Amino acid sequence: MAKYKIHYPTIERTGDKEPASSEVYTLLKDLTLYEFYKLLDNELVKEYGSDVRCDYCKNQIASYQTNGKELIDLCKKCCNIILSVHDILDKCKASDDKKKCQYMSHWLYDKVVSITQGTNLFINFYAVLSMYSSSNKDNFKNCTLTDFNIDKETFNKKHILYEFIESYDDMKNKIDNKSKLYTPLYCKHIKENFLFYNVVKNECTSNESCGYFNELNEFKEKFRQQDVLSFIYEKCEYTKTSCKHGSNSEDDVPCLQAKGIPFILPILGNDPDDIINILLNVAIISVPFLAIFLILFKFTPFGRKLNRINAKGRKSGSKKKEENIEDYMNNYAAYVDNVMKNRVNLTYHAS
Repeated sequence: MAKYKIHYPTIERTGDKEPASSEVYTLLKDLTLYEFYKLLDNELVKEYGSDVRCDYCKNQIASYQTNGKELIDLCKKCCNIILSVHDILDKCKASDDKKKCQYMSHWLYDKVVSITQGTNLFINFYAVLSMYSSSNKDNFKNCTLTDFNIDKETFNKKHILYEFIESYDDMKNKIDNKSKLYTPLYCKHIKENFLFYNVVKNECTSNESCGYFNELNEFKEKFRQQDVLSFIYEKCEYTKTSCKHGSNSEDDVPCLQAKGIPFILPILGNDPDDIINILLNVAIISVPFLAIFLILFKFTPFGRKLNRINAKGRKSGSKKKEENIEDYMNNYAAYVDNVMKNRVNLTYHAS
């Protein structure tokens, strides 16, 4: 299968090379899952002083190994959270203790694989943390942080699917209750994740073949349901479309596109912002977009041929229809031209 790079995550996470979209990040960070991530991040940077109990991290993790010192430092910080932050898991708004433990496990493993690519240091790291959590069962609610024992690339796919499954209901409630101003951003996030699922599903056909098989099945079971899809179609004004990647089974999660696509969108894509960016890039490296139309229709044999066809059409009684098509094209071209001029102007003043 061809390599596909999805622009994900749209929320800031450990090791991101590109900054998250500020608009989408602002929305997603208020979801229960990401609120807890942020709380844990804040606890991680606090100074708790020296606790001799946390020195066991240094004794058990080889500092001479690649990035060993960073892993020891992370271990000590997690030790302080487990032993010193009262009721840390109760600060998560999730419904049950098991889910809170899962959230923290995903948050922590994301930190671990960002430090070291291999898993050879993970065993001792998680063994030490298990000792700390076992010694503080009441405060830590019998939570044992999970060592997923998979590499960074595999975990990222697992993590993306898991995060979306866990945060969808929260997003759904916000789409249902909040101003329509925010709905398109949530909807775009949904569309991206449906596409991501379809991209990666054929790479993983069993528990033995990959580390995110269970998440794929959960994703499929949840998002192929007709009531779930009907809500998305209605609120996001989407319709299902065939997927460029993976299968297009009727009994699976569909890819999504906007309803009522103009004739030009299937050529350039179904995201209005993407279309404008494509046209803008073409305009910058060549001649203005409308100039192409003027040259095409006024100064080429093709344009003269279209004019003759248009004249014949009017004579045959289709004048009204032709005028409507011409008006539509003129209005759409004017809209594109206006947006492009505004963007060029902004770029000029920013430089």
